Amino acid sequence: MDYKRCSLVDRQLVYKAFLIGFSDYAVPMTLGIDQFFERFFSLEGNALQDSFIALNQDEPVGVIFGGIRRFDGYRNLRCGTLCVSPALRGSGVGGELFRLYLQNGRERNCERLSLEVLTDNVRALRFYEKRGYRIGNKLIYFRSAPDSSLSEPSSGQSLFCLPEVDLSVGRAFREEIPSCHIHWQNEAESFSADKTARCFAAYDHERLVGAVVVSGSGKIYFLRVLEGYRRRGIARALLARSVERIRLDRLNISMPDTVEISPFLESLGFIKETVEQYEMFREVDTPQPLNREQ
Repeated sequence: MDYKRCSLVDRQLVYKAFLIGFSDYAVPMTLGIDQFFERFFSLEGNALQDSFIALNQDEPVGVIFGGIRRFDGYRNLRCGTLCVSPALRGSGVGGELFRLYLQNGRERNCERLSLEVLTDNVRALRFYEKRGYRIGNKLIYFRSAPDSSLSEPSSGQSLFCLPEVDLSVGRAFREEIPSCHIHWQNEAESFSADKTARCFAAYDHERLVGAVVVSGSGKIYFLRVLEGYRRRGIARALLARSVERIRLDRLNISMPDTVEISPFLESLGFIKETVEQYEMFREVDTPQPLNREQ
């Protein structure tokens, strides 16, 4: 078995390794190669030089993606995916990919590791727990129903100015709450990299009191209304403005289950998805077990 940084191989091999590793995944992966690289190596912040691929006689059989940035105050290395061909699971390929990934994190002076994993993926949970990860928040997902009430008039639409603004406004508004945990895929770095993302703001005269960032496909990256301005229809008005201006048929949103927004979403006709994920974390210097078997 040969292991290389993904930056040293043809990108077709990286894509093929991903498809093979996720061929039996619970959520079908149907991305074309350009969509794949846009999602995993732009929006999600992975880097080819921080990712590794396993090759068996030049054929890809496994891959691990890594991305580094400040997250929750740490220099954080996130595992964007770790997958191995179904025929080679349990052979140690996953363990060796993770060893290289961890070694790279140490060499790059990372302080913490993070990832997300499906809550019902028992095999993966066991793999990461053996390597020192602990479960943090649960991520939950909602999507708006076709007959949601977003198109109905909202008091917030008439009481506040709701212009479209630059994404930097949304980013600055998010950075006003540094202690608030937002998961990796929704952070400002992610929506700043999304060429389709647009930001709409709510102003009380000249004061910014609310903002939403929504992608061209209807993903809500960020939604915040200042305390004291809540329950006045502003959040709903911002979402309605997004739907109107971007011409969306549906919205979707994900968040840690510690965020108390579910009743609000349900009041607008959003439906909770059955898919859930755990965020998992560990410090880089957590001792490693001797057994590397996957």
